[in-house]
Amino acid sequence: MNPRNFRIQELGCKVNQWEGQLLREGFRALGLREAPKDSPADLYVINSCSVTASGGARSRNLLRRAVRENSSGHVLVTGCYAESDREVCVGIPGVTAAFGNQEKESIVPWVARRLLGMDGELPELPRGITDFAGHTRAFVKVQDGCRDNCSFCIIPSLRGEVTSRDEDEILEEVGALAAAGKREVVFTGIHMGYYGYDRQDEHAITRLCQRAAAVGGMNRIKLSSIEVHEITEELVNLFASNEVFVPHFHLPLQAGSDKTLRQMRRKYNTQRFRDAVALLRSKMPAPAITTDVIVGFPGETDDDFAESLAFCREMNFAKMHVFPYSVREGTDAALRTDKVHDAVIDHRRHAMGDLDMVMAQEWAQSFVGKTSLTLIEERTLGHGRLTGLTDRFVRVDLEGPDELMGQIVPVDITAAHEGKLQGKLAMANDVR
Repeated sequence: MNPRNFRIQELGCKVNQWEGQLLREGFRALGLREAPKDSPADLYVINSCSVTASGGARSRNLLRRAVRENSSGHVLVTGCYAESDREVCVGIPGVTAAFGNQEKESIVPWVARRLLGMDGELPELPRGITDFAGHTRAFVKVQDGCRDNCSFCIIPSLRGEVTSRDEDEILEEVGALAAAGKREVVFTGIHMGYYGYDRQDEHAITRLCQRAAAVGGMNRIKLSSIEVHEITEELVNLFASNEVFVPHFHLPLQAGSDKTLRQMRRKYNTQRFRDAVALLRSKMPAPAITTDVIVGFPGETDDDFAESLAFCREMNFAKMHVFPYSVREGTDAALRTDKVHDAVIDHRRHAMGDLDMVMAQEWAQSFVGKTSLTLIEERTLGHGRLTGLTDRFVRVDLEGPDELMGQIVPVDITAAHEGKLQGKLAMANDVR
């Protein structure tokens, strides 16, 4: 059966979500339409994740469910799980084809020729996205690949060498998204700090941000994540010089113990991390600093964890994403014999999570009585109030009309509870 409609589901990172949107626009260029929610699709594409063992399991389960729900259609799988476990993917009865990460650009032409029977020259296919369906902010992929060799991470083997998108192509995409009504873009990649490194251009990310700030209609520009050793004075000064840049920096820590960082093969120590955070806080008022932390890495002792907990408290993060270490086959850490017991990992996860809740509430409380520019996203389930994120990455709920959704508005913060804010639309309603 030739497909008439499609559905795409992404798991995992922001890069996967951008790639899913690019596939949507490619399929539309072929004349296909997106299937209505909760209805069968002729073509089902899963953009999978395999960074952790649980991500692979979720991808596998979603793939099997897609086959059950689309028994008369075509099911394709791509992404990291298709890269790491291709034989498992194609061995599932009902899966039509699997495409690794390096093959994603061939999916739309493959569908055109193999499933739609198109011969000769294909319609012009998009190189970037012009909208970001279902989101008020848009993710823009700027690079792919990672050249680091962290002992716990399988991403370099799944995503390949560092490749950077053309700067003018990215800026054209930012302009198209602004024209579509998006007010915030988030530059994202597998390893953002390596943008331009495949061209020996160490200033590429700063120059890209500087040029993007001049794109008309775009009110906010943000980096999804950047390593502390890639925080430069040049970049920080740029972000401090223009209010279009969101003062939120996600700096993956992973561990607050120098011994653990060395065993993880991270490229910094706690002092380097401390210095980067101090630089950010010295150049701009109250930047939001968020992070990732792994607890229970092989060989992590009680003393190591206590150091990590104390360092996180010192850094006073706005938000921490806490991950219990899990074995990922294919990494050096998976070969270690000094694994931490599951019960100990669980205890440390809860302890780090408790600290996260304390710091998140303190961060939220610091905005009570102030006015915060907030990108309104949607209505909350149950309460029916508007909700959005401030420019300091705190969620706030407020009363207001639907017309505010997708807009940046000033909100007077009236209360903070469990790391979230309550507010009301400021009297001087400067909608952007």
